[in-house]
Amino acid sequence: MKAIRVDAFGPPAEVVRYLEVPEPEPPRAGEITVSVEAAPINPSDLLILSGLYGALPRLPTIPGKEGVGRVIDVGPGATGVERGMRVLLPMGAGAWRQRVKVLAEDVIPAPEDVPAEKLSMATLNPLAAHFLLTALVTLNPGDFLVQNAANSAIGRWIVTLAKERGIKTVNVVRRASQCAPLRALGADVVLVDGAELGKRITAATRGASIQLGLDAVASGATTRIAGCLGRGGTVVSFGMLSGQPGHIATNDLVFRDIHLRGFWLSSHLATIEKEELRVLWRRLASLVASRAVDVPVEATYTLDRIKDAVTHAEREGRSGKIVLTPNG
Repeated sequence: MKAIRVDAFGPPAEVVRYLEVPEPEPPRAGEITVSVEAAPINPSDLLILSGLYGALPRLPTIPGKEGVGRVIDVGPGATGVERGMRVLLPMGAGAWRQRVKVLAEDVIPAPEDVPAEKLSMATLNPLAAHFLLTALVTLNPGDFLVQNAANSAIGRWIVTLAKERGIKTVNVVRRASQCAPLRALGADVVLVDGAELGKRITAATRGASIQLGLDAVASGATTRIAGCLGRGGTVVSFGMLSGQPGHIATNDLVFRDIHLRGFWLSSHLATIEKEELRVLWRRLASLVASRAVDVPVEATYTLDRIKDAVTHAEREGRSGKIVLTPNG
């Protein structure tokens, strides 16, 4: 079968290899084989390829932290699944290949009436958005949070899940063209990043004391997010789309008691009971099925075009996710 393999870390488009690899062995007790329909290229995938992620796999490795596919073989004792069923793959399954073997208990059923490209994104960002909203700072209905990279997949999930909880969102984007789609999704305030961001947020929120800032960008964006918070507020850094370290002004730390902490989904999931996680995952996946959250797909690529796909995924100014379709 065809797959993408990485033998060394480095510039993503240079280290990905399209090649023939052995088929998975027949599933053993409790295992299933899944034919992969779609798998997105996430920022975390690019960080792994670059060798910059917090936990790197042993080399050689087949990337792909999430995806969706159909069960094509069922091992003895595997329950709750059957051939032909569409399922969401477990996190870290290595989805950039045509077929993969996983534990039956680690997948969840996926709906038939949603495009595979959309379903492929139903794991990492929904879970991360949920925990960013619930696990770090206590927010009550009517409170505001502020986030940058708000037009990203996770940004859209944060808008949707915050709205469910009655939490208002201030959403910072890079271009004016990104404002209208977020407002249509239910964003309360959408502003273009830049000069006097804090003053513009104060005006838009009528002076609300914002206690949570979500930073996916780092570099100077961290400084600007911190400057938008009320006294004692917390900046949560969970990404580095800029590729640069984040910075916070010493005045904010000392005189306004602004806090800075990090969030890494993989680390947080280790603290969650497996069954609790499955219940949450099912609920979030149901939002994808109901189309409550629509994350745009800008382009799909077959595996043989992996270098083009990765280059596209790294490009600034995209309007949607890049998704691989391993079986065409």
